[in-house]
Amino acid sequence: MDHEQDMDLALLGFSPGGDGWRGPQRLGAADAAGLEVKSTDALSPLDRLAALLDDLTTEMREQFELFRKLRATAEKLIDGADEAAAKAARADAKAATDAIALIVRTLEKIDSLQRQLARDRGDAALASGEGEDEDAITAELLRIIEAQAEARAKARLAAWRNATEGSAAAGIGGAIEPASTPDAGSG
Repeated sequence: MDHEQDMDLALLGFSPGGDGWRGPQRLGAADAAGLEVKSTDALSPLDRLAALLDDLTTEMREQFELFRKLRATAEKLIDGADEAAAKAARADAKAATDAIALIVRTLEKIDSLQRQLARDRGDAALASGEGEDEDAITAELLRIIEAQAEARAKARLAAWRNATEGSAAAGIGGAIEPASTPDAGSG
């Protein structure tokens, strides 16, 4: 954890001595003021995992460059006159190639984990309601209500027409109320 972050202890009545606060001096003043410095540095487990994956990616990139240089150097020695050195260079080139292949697979796995972490964070944000636009949600809800109302109205109109046509064909002379539907309610 980095305790060298910006803290303005002068706000609490402590003034820095000399050229400002440094390490133990700043932490001692923070303790005297009753501040808990650790809480400002706390990372969530997901943030720690993301930071670890980023660090691993950087480390793997550096290892990749190292083994690529080793392989290039070994390939130059293979064509040399010394048979023993050429044999050792071929072994080094093969080892470097194998290491590069392992690094590539590791980077692919890290990428997969980072993508999954991003998806999980997006799903969590969606589940918690973050990032949702209330106007878009309201518009979608109104569209759904309108579509349902339109479908029910068409169904009732069709039922009413069928009922009136059926009664006219049977010789009953007056209008018949449309068939009631379970969602019509009593009224």
